[in-house]
Amino acid sequence: MGYAVPKQRGRGLLQRMRSRAFIIGDINKQENRVVYVSVDNGMGFQIVKTEVVDRLNKTYGPNLYTDKNILMSGTHTHSTPGGTGGTALVDITTFGFVKENWESCVNGIVQSIIRAHENLQPGRIKINIGEVENGNINRSPASYLNNIDKDQYPFNTDHEITVLKFESLDGKNEIGIINFYPVHAVSLNSSNLLVAGDNKGYASYLFEKLKNPPGTLPGQGKFVAAFGQSNEGDVSPNLKGPKCIDTGLPCDFVTSTCNGRNEKCIAFGPGNTMYESNQIIGQRQFEAAKDLYDKAEIFLNGNITVNYRHVYVDMQVNK
Repeated sequence: MGYAVPKQRGRGLLQRMRSRAFIIGDINKQENRVVYVSVDNGMGFQIVKTEVVDRLNKTYGPNLYTDKNILMSGTHTHSTPGGTGGTALVDITTFGFVKENWESCVNGIVQSIIRAHENLQPGRIKINIGEVENGNINRSPASYLNNIDKDQYPFNTDHEITVLKFESLDGKNEIGIINFYPVHAVSLNSSNLLVAGDNKGYASYLFEKLKNPPGTLPGQGKFVAAFGQSNEGDVSPNLKGPKCIDTGLPCDFVTSTCNGRNEKCIAFGPGNTMYESNQIIGQRQFEAAKDLYDKAEIFLNGNITVNYRHVYVDMQVNK
């Protein structure tokens, strides 16, 4: 996907793209289940999801996994191969649709859901909520000041992280974690030419490395850690803020430009390089998630029924 910069052409691999799937079902009603997939991709494109559902239907029939009970969520990393959106606006800077990239994305998601299906077991979920300190800033603070309800919140970004801890029914075996925290996966900027999962991909790598046996290759362990995206909006990981690359001065507060030009206004930090910044922001998400995971005590239980709601909205303007 990149940054819609045609000259940003991939030259190598910093980190492989991953798809992390979780299936949550009702133990008393096997037909009641939902699928959450966190994908190291810019977005959860419809053209990808449609094919994922079609392939799963060929394996499991038309009623088990559908477009209604599968939620596919992109981490929003911009350092991922493009040409997979299937629309002109998204694929224009890759000079069109790239079937090879699309096929890799579809196949990876399908295989992750199949693995989750084959490893279904009775389990329980704990929830914990906390905050990530120094993990994000508002990339458009001038716009935020126009909100009429801004004084209701202590910060101009959301610092909250929600952790779901998955474990076996007896609590003896750890299965995985999903957490939701808002920050754009753009620690690696448009000068990066290496495929990577950015800060969320790095955080997932750290958690899976911790929980799987020593020597387990990335992506091969049974414990799965999804650092999912939430209300990222105008939320940036580049804590030093935007600077003019020609003068080193802060960009214009209102317009985010340098002498009227936005090309020279680039955000940096908190590290000395974008790769260092990527690790720092990923590490901070990992540490906050681990602390909440270790301290999670509240169960999602009671009379909760697993279910879902899905609707298509026609966004066309009626003439």
